[in-house]
Amino acid sequence: MTRTEGTGRAVAHLAVVWLVGCALTGLQTRAVLVALFVGGRAPLGALAVTVPLSVAALAGLGTTARPIVPLTRRARGLWTWAASLHTFGTAGAFGVIVADVTTGGLDSGLLLYPVGGTCYALAAAFFLPGTRVKLGALGVAVALAAGGAYAVRDAAQPPTLDEWIAANRVDRTLLRVGDPPPGYTLRVLGASEDGFGADYERPRSARLHLGVEHRGHDTRRADARGCPVPFGEAVRCADDGGGRQLLTYEGGRQELRLRRDDLVYTVTLEGSRTDLSAARHVLSTLRPATDVELADLLELPVRR
Repeated sequence: MTRTEGTGRAVAHLAVVWLVGCALTGLQTRAVLVALFVGGRAPLGALAVTVPLSVAALAGLGTTARPIVPLTRRARGLWTWAASLHTFGTAGAFGVIVADVTTGGLDSGLLLYPVGGTCYALAAAFFLPGTRVKLGALGVAVALAAGGAYAVRDAAQPPTLDEWIAANRVDRTLLRVGDPPPGYTLRVLGASEDGFGADYERPRSARLHLGVEHRGHDTRRADARGCPVPFGEAVRCADDGGGRQLLTYEGGRQELRLRRDDLVYTVTLEGSRTDLSAARHVLSTLRPATDVELADLLELPVRR
């Protein structure tokens, strides 16, 4: 056999192993997912069935590799080769799954199959004769493992505030707060592409909730003064001065609302011990929130 023929057979062999590895990755992944859905001892049962079948399939493939893989020329070596391919190929595919779940790197679950097949092909390359082939396969495997470990480590790092805002598509113009009234502390609750919310809290007092949203986001029917007309609930509106509007709902809940530029600011007061002067203070001192005040956002999930 010439060197060119040997190289061609090796490439064809690895290509076939890759195809079989793709199929086995898909089969085993689906079997385990279904078993996990069923629950109980089903996952163990799925492994007990899929592992022997997968090794047997690889052993059948190994019979065609005898001309170029010396280990497969004897029965014991053939099964050792098949079991080794299954062990290392499955371990590599499992590592890819873990990295994907952690980083969300694969846009489609179908991409897992060719990546899993590559792990099987790399495992098969270790059994080909020739030091260069083995070193090349080892180098590729180490590079993939190092890249996956770096991606997992990078994904585990907490995002910066700018990264969190960008990932959650938050409009920075919504991130506005008022200075806390005397005795109150500010706690940012959350932000999204539609709105921003924060609480002002003081012991033995009803909390104040500040909501910021774009004009037109509130789709409730309103009268000529802009007073909402909620279904089945009475509401009284009054001019509070300074461009503010005081809304009093049936049951005692109050809202102090301010429309400025393209934004609507609403301070909600609940309970019997409300403090309108504190709510007015919040709306009269509106400004962009600082990074320190927005730090609580980093405790919230990041949209992927």
